[in-house]
Amino acid sequence: MAEAAWIGERLAPFGSSVVTSVVPGGFEAYARVLHPAEEPSWEARLVRWAEVAAWSGVPLRRDAQFHTIALPPDRPAADAPWSSQGPREGSLYPPDAEVLAEIAAAWTATPGHCWFCVWDGYGWDNIAPLTAAGQPTAAPPPDPLPAAVRSGPRVHLPHRDYLLYRGPAGAVTATCGLADEQQAANLWWPQDRAWCVASGIDLPWSYVAGPAGLIEHVLADTRIEALPAGPGDPLARVEDWVTGWAEQAAADLFATGEAVITTSRGTVQAWLSRPAWRRGRALRTQASGDNGVTGSSTRNLGRDDDQELRRDVVTYLTFDLIELVGG
Repeated sequence: MAEAAWIGERLAPFGSSVVTSVVPGGFEAYARVLHPAEEPSWEARLVRWAEVAAWSGVPLRRDAQFHTIALPPDRPAADAPWSSQGPREGSLYPPDAEVLAEIAAAWTATPGHCWFCVWDGYGWDNIAPLTAAGQPTAAPPPDPLPAAVRSGPRVHLPHRDYLLYRGPAGAVTATCGLADEQQAANLWWPQDRAWCVASGIDLPWSYVAGPAGLIEHVLADTRIEALPAGPGDPLARVEDWVTGWAEQAAADLFATGEAVITTSRGTVQAWLSRPAWRRGRALRTQASGDNGVTGSSTRNLGRDDDQELRRDVVTYLTFDLIELVGG
């Protein structure tokens, strides 16, 4: 779509994994709005990253990932303040989206004419309801997107296609609350392109790009939680203690074929298969987190070089460790 063509032109390459591979480059300043560690529900309350950082004793630095504060080197004495699987990925918390829309509307000459993109991979219109045995099939829940949007043109960006709609800045939450969904727009900007907000579908935060004054306002508003960002900041980083856990476990695996990583928020058990005739090695892991996250996986390891094989094992173990806290 012509309305969104400028975005693709200003995105860094998809594989570069920097801020401007998610939100367009060329803006004066950038910020990262953190999705809550836990959102209110019938059994939960709102938990911000700052509260998690206070619990763990690890500072909430500008470059912090969620695991930075949620998976500290040592187990804190107090109980963790959140019990869910961590921040939601891919969507602003709806009340935060409303606050951000209110702030951003003051920094555009076209607050009533904004464009919104929603990733087309959510499949809300394909949800199959479950029914008791012998009961008639229930009607599928209504599609939270209007038919005109669902059947309308797509916005094509690297490795992502989006549905497009328009409205005032507050329409960022137009799809929230419909068919029990709480998905805000993934990408939105005003007609005059004064700013842009992007929620990558696999990120536990959203980026805001725009004038320096807007970013200062976003960072200062206590109704949301945000950190400064730069266009070249990496999307991901791993803390040294997490890498250390993974490297020690890899050494144990290559020495004995098995390892147990006990962390401040759960355990990861790992087994490495022995070489056999016509058979490569495989890494099997089983994780159990304090917040109820459990999982197991088997990964075939095709490397012949021992150094590359060890590097792959460390990478996989690191991923499993970070997943203990869902971030």
